[in-house]
Amino acid sequence: MTKSSTERRTLFILNIAIIFSQCGKSSTEALSGKQELYIKGSNTELELVQKLSEELGSVNHDFMVTVEGGGSQTGIDGLIDGKIDIANVSRQMNEEELELCGKKRVKPTPVIFAVDAIAIVTNSKLGVDSLSIQQVASLFSGEITNWKELGGPDLPVHLYGRDENSGTNMFFKDKILHHDYSANIKTYSKYTKIIESVKNDISGVGYVSLGHVMDLNGRPSPDIWACYIYIEGGKAVSPYEVGAIVDGTYPIMRPLYQYCNGTPQGAIKKFIEFELSPKGQEIISKCGFFPISDNHKRINREKLVQ
Repeated sequence: MTKSSTERRTLFILNIAIIFSQCGKSSTEALSGKQELYIKGSNTELELVQKLSEELGSVNHDFMVTVEGGGSQTGIDGLIDGKIDIANVSRQMNEEELELCGKKRVKPTPVIFAVDAIAIVTNSKLGVDSLSIQQVASLFSGEITNWKELGGPDLPVHLYGRDENSGTNMFFKDKILHHDYSANIKTYSKYTKIIESVKNDISGVGYVSLGHVMDLNGRPSPDIWACYIYIEGGKAVSPYEVGAIVDGTYPIMRPLYQYCNGTPQGAIKKFIEFELSPKGQEIISKCGFFPISDNHKRINREKLVQ
């Protein structure tokens, strides 16, 4: 029994409708497959996270990541206000910020994705090779005002540091100075300004993230001196000694954080997983930073990040 022309026409139309329906579904799925992330905050982490996002995008074209700086405080504010997906923060959030998160019903989840060493940099012509932690604190609090007090030339000390939006500013003040900064310190939003100032000022001294004084091949900049640092009675250690960073011998180091709202899901989770993967940690090392330790991995697991 043959089908009528009307039946055949009806079946044809139904088949066409199914095909177009499937095409529309595929198109919608392709669009929904795009993974867009907005990351903002720490200038210490800015170029590093940009590099990580570029590498991820080169192997996964569905990822579209926007990374901006502005300082750790800017990232924290953006996360609390719900304007960004991930906050780059070079310090832990403080109690006041955590209280504000509670009021805004934000659940900040920290992830440690890299380790940073802070270098105390001077002009290469100054001639002061090493400093103790106490001497560093005395310099930046204004107690030491002339380099001759440290065995250097009879020159006034000129201080350079990060501005108040910087997580590095707060970390350095809380962990090293335990005191207010000297009123004479000149502050900048970017490390490049500190480095340029020290290069052009034989009396200058500043603190910078080590990753910002290394070239793309992981070699130290020849234009400034990164001081050997020691704890009173201990051995002076260079921030360029990778082993000293890994085993904690170099005394000015810190974990680098990213915060998201709640347990990482979807694109946020995928991006963090890439950063923590062997490939991501390799990129971090090439950029002048350091991979996370087993203890950092344990802390991350406790926050439900695999």
